[in-house]
Amino acid sequence: MEVFDFEHLDISAASNETIAALAEALFPLTSERSEEEREIDRAYDGVLETLESSFNPKQRKWFEHYQQQIAKELQIAERRRFVCGFKTAMRLALESMK
Repeated sequence: MEVFDFEHLDISAASNETIAALAEALFPLTSERSEEEREIDRAYDGVLETLESSFNPKQRKWFEHYQQQIAKELQIAERRRFVCGFKTAMRLALESMK
């Protein structure tokens, strides 16, 4: 079996619209918080609200802008991971059929 090289795998969303659409369709079905994530939620309960209440209006605006940026970057990263994982799984499946 040939060595799999992630560096040469094209996982840009522009060339993988169908796979990215599949990821968006499946995400609601797989997005339930795990116990590990719920534990993190409990550990940091109220931290965000306390932080935001300490901001003046200008700081709050910049922080909201920062949160939007992070959310967009996370969405792109999740899509790329899904596409990469999907392609990897398909390559493994095809290779196992040989």
